[in-house]
Amino acid sequence: MTTRLPDRRRSSVLLVGAARFASDAITDLPSVANNVMVLAEALTDSSTGIVDSSRCRRLIDPRTQDEVGVALDDAVNDAADTLIVYYAGHGLLTPRGVLHLAVANTDPARVTYSAVPIDWIRLALADSPAKNRILILDCCFSGHAAAAMTSVPSAVTAAIDISGTYTVTSAPATSTSIAPPGERFTAFSGELLRVLRNGIPGAGDLLSMRDIYTALVRGLHSRGMPKPQHLGTGLSDHIALGLNPAGRPSARREPPPPPSAVRAEQSDVDLQALEKRFHDALVAGYRAMKRELNYNATIYIRMISTSGGLGAARQLIHATSVSSGFTTLWEKGRLDLTVEAFVLREPWSALFTDEELRIARDRLAEYGYHPD
Repeated sequence: MTTRLPDRRRSSVLLVGAARFASDAITDLPSVANNVMVLAEALTDSSTGIVDSSRCRRLIDPRTQDEVGVALDDAVNDAADTLIVYYAGHGLLTPRGVLHLAVANTDPARVTYSAVPIDWIRLALADSPAKNRILILDCCFSGHAAAAMTSVPSAVTAAIDISGTYTVTSAPATSTSIAPPGERFTAFSGELLRVLRNGIPGAGDLLSMRDIYTALVRGLHSRGMPKPQHLGTGLSDHIALGLNPAGRPSARREPPPPPSAVRAEQSDVDLQALEKRFHDALVAGYRAMKRELNYNATIYIRMISTSGGLGAARQLIHATSVSSGFTTLWEKGRLDLTVEAFVLREPWSALFTDEELRIARDRLAEYGYHPD
């Protein structure tokens, strides 16, 4: 599906920022208020934004659950095309593992009765008539789930995996979001604002959520910050958060010819020779894993032997999740030995489609690896 901008007059945005708290047990987050104000400016900009100012609700330091509930209901009812809900603050888990979002009057000892249940947002988004739905959470997930028959990570993931919604969180359930003291923005939202303001060189004319997420992973990783997470990724290609300032014709270089064009210029003999060389390169990569890392990737070499290097590579590229071998190489700091890395290299890239190259590039970027 083609990426497009939301309809400015039929879309709705709700930005909620919980910056200050009555309880001494919950740390204030002064930068959260800046997150909301500047993000609202970016999303409502007359030339690069995605909604009219009247359709962007800003709710800073709501005191009670009801304030958030009323604003959420209004935003949902106003959105026919795209609905965006953003929350920055503290995420709290009850002893039974139920996720809540803190507001000014939240009592950590009575989270269930004084914070916003994530189920409110889940139901609102799931039932929304909007064609596109985006949930952005810039918060940590503290608390415990000792009394629940689940782990903290699975509790959080289940809570934010909402049907028909693309969800981005600032950190894994086992990590902590960062609000650096003295900084104008929290780490995650500051990086998001930088991407919206400066754009993404090499991306398209629009800032799709897929491109934004990849840029967030890269930017936050370079600063030693937690890796953001995302769910509902099948929706990420056709949802855009604005124009790409770095992707306009005046700022873009002419793209290279697609691999399909390169293949059309090659003879069958040339392709067969290239496939054989690619096969040999993967076998050499397997041997390097065994020699340099003491890692014997038996399933991987069996796939190469059975399906050939090209067939094995395509199977791994089109898998719905990364392989155990990919994870092992990531843990050992050698993503350069993954199939995805080989696929992107010249001259092997000529053997693959544009879509396969994109999958390989995005997968590596998610894990902080960017081939030259």
